[in-house]
Amino acid sequence: MFEQAVIESILQRIEEGRQRLIDNDDILSARYTNNINVLKEHFADIYEVMNGYQPTNKNIFLEADGALNLFDATTGSTVFSATPFKDIEQRYQEFCKRPGRTMVNIDAGQDANSRHEFYLQKLNKLRNDFKATADPIVEAPEQMGAIVLFGFDFGYQLTRILDNHFIKHIYIYEEQLDFFYYSLFAIDWQWVVEEMIARNASLHFFLGVEQTDFIVKYTSTVRNNGLYLAPHTYLYMGYSPENIKQVLHEFQNQYGKQVLGWGFFDDGVIGIGQYLARKNTTYLAVKPEKDVKPGFNPKLDMPVMILGNGPSLDDNIDFVRAHQGDAIIISCGTTINTLAKYGIKPDFHADVERMRQTVEKLQPLSREFLSGITALTVNVMHPDFYEFFDKSLIGLKPSEPISSIMRSKSLVSEAHRSRLMDMHYSAPIVANLGLSYATQFGFSEVFLIGVDCGFKAPDQHHSKLSGYYNKEGEDSGLMTSTQSLLEREANFGGKAFTTYMMDSSRLQLEYLIRYTQRSNKLFQCYNVSDGIKISGAQPIKSEDILIMPKDQAKKRETIDYVLENFSVKEPDSFAERELGEIEQEFEAFIEKAIELLDCDFDDLETLLLCLSKINNHATFQYSLGRAYCCELFYGSFIYFANEVLDYACSRKNFDVDNVKQMFAVFTSFAQEMPAMLSKTKDFVDKRENIISDRYHG
Repeated sequence: MFEQAVIESILQRIEEGRQRLIDNDDILSARYTNNINVLKEHFADIYEVMNGYQPTNKNIFLEADGALNLFDATTGSTVFSATPFKDIEQRYQEFCKRPGRTMVNIDAGQDANSRHEFYLQKLNKLRNDFKATADPIVEAPEQMGAIVLFGFDFGYQLTRILDNHFIKHIYIYEEQLDFFYYSLFAIDWQWVVEEMIARNASLHFFLGVEQTDFIVKYTSTVRNNGLYLAPHTYLYMGYSPENIKQVLHEFQNQYGKQVLGWGFFDDGVIGIGQYLARKNTTYLAVKPEKDVKPGFNPKLDMPVMILGNGPSLDDNIDFVRAHQGDAIIISCGTTINTLAKYGIKPDFHADVERMRQTVEKLQPLSREFLSGITALTVNVMHPDFYEFFDKSLIGLKPSEPISSIMRSKSLVSEAHRSRLMDMHYSAPIVANLGLSYATQFGFSEVFLIGVDCGFKAPDQHHSKLSGYYNKEGEDSGLMTSTQSLLEREANFGGKAFTTYMMDSSRLQLEYLIRYTQRSNKLFQCYNVSDGIKISGAQPIKSEDILIMPKDQAKKRETIDYVLENFSVKEPDSFAERELGEIEQEFEAFIEKAIELLDCDFDDLETLLLCLSKINNHATFQYSLGRAYCCELFYGSFIYFANEVLDYACSRKNFDVDNVKQMFAVFTSFAQEMPAMLSKTKDFVDKRENIISDRYHG
């Protein structure tokens, strides 16, 4: 009886509300016409979608307070109560009292092994000292760096927020286009646009996109606006928490990708120095001279096993052994040591870590075992790594200055520059690189084994025969697995644990799988690992896999085809390896950056403007064909800006002089950078015995 009364009340509201629509048709139609013209002038891509758009849900009506409302027949409820503006105000006030926001606390540690770490420690100390002497911000401040609106509420909450707050960047996610369409009748978009222009602020729409695609596009947009704002972004929940719960969960799961992996200046210099210092016995990983369409290739009609060193490798090792002649085997990182103990030789070995511990891991392995294995790596790898393999293929690691240099300068012959293979989604760990190579070679059937991306029990984080445990099975302490563990869905059901790094690896694997499936409709990826679930990789037990027997001639033919078509030897004339004009270009870039660092500001709005100008100066280098200038500088700048904003965005009335002290510290670092770039080979990692006392290879 009660439910019937509620339904009748809603129906009566809808009927009365539709009559109000008719009565106010001239006002609403005029507003729509004005707004669609605003879209045409300022948001042409959205205009193309909205012009002539027909909403899926046409149960729109006008409440007595003058706000639009929408009835959802599938749920039997309306977006708002009978008083939408009251709902919006209540939600806004709740946000102001308890605002949700992203955050990250970067601890620079005690040891400084690079100039970046040396200066970051100084910034860390200043930040902590300044925060300790100022009152924290508890409620939503009047000035914000960025905000994400999850759900659009016909735009009502956007105008409410703009009434009281300056926000540099606003991101709007709305999966249902109907809600944006009805905003054209609900709010004054001309006013919104004029406000954003007057404030020198930006507005970004993610309309009608799936949740995962939203994260990818959002991360790309944040990078353009300044990654330093990712850890200082407010989150505003829209019309119904239930409707946006899943996308918010995805956003939080992938948050690590937004705030980690920035890189830093010294890392870029090391990568350049180590590529220049290698002996000229390596091969470049390239795309075939003739375009090969993704799909069935009889030369690659063979499954690939990508072997990680996770705990589940042990459970599936008999399967690997039984089919090692029937599949291409790619070992990843420390897995090669474990396979040596099991007596299984991989065909390819993938390694991505640039520091010298990668070399130390290989030292216990016999030359006989390593003979015949082809290394798959990237152009920042330590030069000593190549001495262990008969042949090594070098791909370009994305967003590395050495990659941009190889693409644009004489380190690589002009004939080969356009063919260089970019190892997309190849970070942060070796399984990512292994899958990146397998997909770019064109293989269509891949099995992930021991690629756990986590573990069921924190004390069993790698294969029991891995170098992370001694002969007695005791943990060597090389990996600390108990810090900041995350819980994720397991591949075969239940839950498993992971770290931020491993979780980032999972995300990159998912991106790569989805990207490959779009371009190669035959591509299938199977997850045999008993670890974290990887979307796009079909869970399967090894006992349920049927691999047809192959003769050794077929396997050899497949490997030879890969090596002949996807690698090239550079002539000796390109072995001089001098940076030349790059040093001059970078010095001029830094001079301008230092000039921009000497800026005036008196509040968060003007501080953000200063940081934005530096960010724009860096990212503009891409359009000038000097991406390496940005890639060298950008990571360290992001760390600096994050430290500044961690203080300025979290404390009431921050002290401008304090922030200028932080600017001075980073300016000192920037002044050192050109001289460091001129001595890149001095930055090759020369340390020894980094892991030898803890890694039992």
